Amino acid sequence: MASITSAGIGSGLDIEGIITSLMNVEKQPLTVLTQKSQADQTKISALGSLQSSLSTFQARVISLSNASTYKSVKGTLGDSSIGTVSTTSLAQAGSYSLSVTQLAQNQKLKTDVAFGTVSDPVGQGTLTIQFGSVSGGSFLANGNKGAFDIKIDSTNNTLTGLRDAINAKNAGVSASIINDGTGFRLLLSSTDSGSTNGIKITAADSDGNNTDASGLSRFTYDPTATDAVNQLTQTQAAQDAKFTLDGIDIVKSSNTVTDVLQGVTLNLSKISALDSNSKPVTTSLNIARDTSGITQSVQDFVKAYNDFTKSVNDLSFYNADATDPTQKAGVLNGDYVVRSLQSEIRGTLNQSLGSGSYFQGLSAVGINMDWKTGNLSLDTSKLNSALSTNPNDVANLFAVNGSTSNSQATYIGASDATKPGTYAISVTTPATRAKISGVEALYTKIDASNQAMSLTLGSDNIALTLSNGNYTRTGLAAQIKQQLQAQDGSSTFTVNYNATSGKFDISRVNGSVTDTQSVAFTPKSALNIHADSGSNNGNDTLMVAVDGVSSGQIQLTQGDYSSPAALAAEMQSKINGDSALKKAGVSVTVTYNDQTGAFDMQSNRYGSASNVQITSVGGDAQATYGLKFLNASGTDVAGTINGETATGSGQMLTGAGNAQGLQVSVTATIAGDLGSVSFSRGFASRLDQTIDNLMSSNGLLQSRINGLKQDMKDIDDQGKTLNTRLADVEKRYRAQYTALDSLVASMKNTSSFLTSQLASLSSLR
Repeated sequence: MASITSAGIGSGLDIEGIITSLMNVEKQPLTVLTQKSQADQTKISALGSLQSSLSTFQARVISLSNASTYKSVKGTLGDSSIGTVSTTSLAQAGSYSLSVTQLAQNQKLKTDVAFGTVSDPVGQGTLTIQFGSVSGGSFLANGNKGAFDIKIDSTNNTLTGLRDAINAKNAGVSASIINDGTGFRLLLSSTDSGSTNGIKITAADSDGNNTDASGLSRFTYDPTATDAVNQLTQTQAAQDAKFTLDGIDIVKSSNTVTDVLQGVTLNLSKISALDSNSKPVTTSLNIARDTSGITQSVQDFVKAYNDFTKSVNDLSFYNADATDPTQKAGVLNGDYVVRSLQSEIRGTLNQSLGSGSYFQGLSAVGINMDWKTGNLSLDTSKLNSALSTNPNDVANLFAVNGSTSNSQATYIGASDATKPGTYAISVTTPATRAKISGVEALYTKIDASNQAMSLTLGSDNIALTLSNGNYTRTGLAAQIKQQLQAQDGSSTFTVNYNATSGKFDISRVNGSVTDTQSVAFTPKSALNIHADSGSNNGNDTLMVAVDGVSSGQIQLTQGDYSSPAALAAEMQSKINGDSALKKAGVSVTVTYNDQTGAFDMQSNRYGSASNVQITSVGGDAQATYGLKFLNASGTDVAGTINGETATGSGQMLTGAGNAQGLQVSVTATIAGDLGSVSFSRGFASRLDQTIDNLMSSNGLLQSRINGLKQDMKDIDDQGKTLNTRLADVEKRYRAQYTALDSLVASMKNTSSFLTSQLASLSSLR
């Protein structure tokens, strides 16, 4: 395409060409700025590539910084048909014999009645489902599993509505409907296996009769009752798994066993075959250290480092012999970032771990640096030998490690600020859980069946007839003393219940003669849970607040309880089954204290956030089982780490100073010194910290990138200023050359006029 120029109007000068040429000269500084900005952008891209390569390397470093990586173990069963085995880093190497005699199973129930359709009404009211087992002919609630209510009203009064309401609770029972050819039946299954996870179902039927064969009563089940009374039929009993490990008989509620060998999970799936003597055939269970994953991780680490080194070299090389200018030097050649980066990482790799470490450097496990190329190499045979003979020392060489010298203190973790070292632990106040204790509960009922008591004091055989009624242990001791005193007013009697022996210690003093006897007494439970009736107060309801969460009204199952333990399990089950408490993840443990004769209720959380409060209770509760309006809070652990006051939260102590961020869980129940906690950082941990620092927002790489970006911004600002000046220069040039064009044109016109006049003069001659 031909260029377009603007000649002078009358001069014939190429003004556009002249101005363009002049401006090209003026724009040379702008070209230099543009080239510099492009060079900065190229460096930023190169640094981004370096960051990516460093991140890849860091990922491999992190995989080596976890101490559990070096404690990998593998479990195998000689007979894989009876189950499988899995392990964690807590498992210890060993060999065991195993045989399985019974598998755990969950309970299954079905309705006796067959419904015509799934839309048939089932009745209205509330079904209460509890979990537990039968002991001594009584149902013993599983205090670790909360009871729950199923409410049926006009909106879900069908067989499918009942099924869906049960499943919606997701509380340990699953429901389904089956058509067996005679009609539709509801099937119920406990989701957890084990004998303590059997089901008991009671009804509060809207028809007023909770035990007949109509309404919701058709879905009740009491494992202590006869089949004639129950409206559901058991199709599969709840039972435990039974097996023998190294000759020790073990019973567990689940076929998945996690708490027999630390760090080992057994999944039992079949009963062992029997030998010719009808004895279970044993198989081997082997737990062995597995180092294959560690070796691979170290190989990946070495490769990632060498890949990073190559990335650095590709970006910073210099080749004096190259003829192509683009191949003479890398983008980052001579950049201080590259030198600093290599210096930081290589410096970390070549540090010594110092005293207390068996392996002082990476070369001890076969990792060596070629100082000419900057690459690492790995001698796998040397690494495997170290893993075989000193696995824990290899872990210390690479990973973050913490350990304690006292079993009542457990290392939990540390922060980036924690300095390696050994720090003393001292506890001034152990953590506690909130605990409330009631007054004495009823100990026994005295009636015609047990009111006769015989004892011998000295040479005297004494027969007592105790008064009918309900007594606490202190009350019964007072009744025995009263009866003795009535028979022998000249003597002084002392009667006390001995919680250790479970007997009543009786003493008679007559003058200088003292006679004693300890009398055993078999109590007849007086723990009856009942509702309000007329002027008689009930004791079947209570409300609690646990760890700041308030429950709804809790309904205890009415009836006689065979033992305090049975009532404790009932209370714990019903409290922990409360929907508000369950949703918040808070719970309590309820126990009967044999020493005090009272019920204790304790939060399952430690520390100042632990709280238990009884906010409402039936009017007869204190007289029966000793509970009243009570409130208690727990305390956080308090103590020092390395002599400096640590922060306590629950059972967790967090250090300060050199131990800043060091966390130790303390289970001690009395104050005192708990030995020490040792903390170390291996090479992988140190490298991870080094790389974090290099790549942080104010680290070496980002600071360099930020500097280049600022340089580009400054260049852009300079370019804008220069462009403004160039516009002014061009404007000036145009004004100058336009004026010149006019002047030349005028001079040319004058020249033409003079030429014309001279020609005219010549013609006059």
